[in-house]
Amino acid sequence: MDKEKMKIAKEKDLRKWTEDKILLSKEWIENESTQKKRNMVRGAIHICNLGENIGSEQNEERPVLIISNNLVNSTGGNVTVVPLTSRLTKKIVKGKEVPKYRSHYFLKKDDYVFLTYDSALKCEDVVTVSKIRLGDYLGNVKDADLSKILIRVKWVFGI
Repeated sequence: MDKEKMKIAKEKDLRKWTEDKILLSKEWIENESTQKKRNMVRGAIHICNLGENIGSEQNEERPVLIISNNLVNSTGGNVTVVPLTSRLTKKIVKGKEVPKYRSHYFLKKDDYVFLTYDSALKCEDVVTVSKIRLGDYLGNVKDADLSKILIRVKWVFGI
C-alpha cells in the first residue's frame, strides 16, 4: 500500500475510533459510580478497547494484563495495564526460545487456556486506561509469572 492510501486508511480508522470513544465517554458519564466499583485485580487479564494507535502504539481490542495495585484498582476509575500481542519476537538461548527484548514476557496458551494464542506482554507499552474500556475477564496469570512481568515493568521505568 502506498503512503497516500495508508494516510487515507489511517484517517478513516481514527474517525471511527473518535465515534467509538464518544460512545465510551457517554457510557462512562452514565455509569461512573458503577464503573469505579468494578472489581479489577492485579494479575487479571481482560479484553480492552485500546482504540486506534498513532505510530507503533498497541491498538484495537486485545487482551491486557492489569498491573496497578489493588487499592488503586478498587477505588479509582482507571487501571494500569500491559497489552498482549500475538507477535512473539524470539531469540534462541541455550536451545530455548526466549523473548528477543528484555521488556517482553511470553505467556503460552498451553499454560493459559483462556488465551487464544501464545502471547507476548510488551512491558514497554504500559498504559493507564479507564475501566470503561475493559470488557470480558479472561483469567489470571500465575503469581510467579506476575512477579517476572513486574520486574520487566520496573526495568522499563528504571526502578
